[in-house]
Amino acid sequence: MPSKKLHDKSGFTAVELLVAVAVMSIAFAGLATMEVACIKGTAIANNVTTGITLAQDKMEELKSLHIDDPELDDNNTSNNADLRAGVEDFAIHGAVSSADDGHREVNIDADGNPGGMYTRSWNIAEDTPIDGEKTIIVVVTWQNHMVTVSSII
Repeated sequence: MPSKKLHDKSGFTAVELLVAVAVMSIAFAGLATMEVACIKGTAIANNVTTGITLAQDKMEELKSLHIDDPELDDNNTSNNADLRAGVEDFAIHGAVSSADDGHREVNIDADGNPGGMYTRSWNIAEDTPIDGEKTIIVVVTWQNHMVTVSSII
């Protein structure tokens, strides 16, 4: 006597297939949305890494100079009392702020060459926080983002 399963003609109905396709479509749409979010997050992380690298490179360059080097001159002594407030201005106004000493490289790329989206500015404050020392703040801005690095020499 043959098995009943061999003669069973039941299978998936069109409705069951449509439901399965709908469920899979919703799942793939969710995955696609997550993929786009991951790509955007990666781009932001790359930009922040580049900004920090540009700031640190400039800081190392400035710290390697002799303290009396003209590159370390304070071009705007009126902003030395409240450098942090001036740095906050960078986030709002870009390179034009009360922390701006006129030390600026505009539209640089990840290597510091012309042709990019980054602006690197730095402020040197002489005799801050005490006589004989200089505070250096490097600010890198791009597309409404900002990173800062500071040091005292």
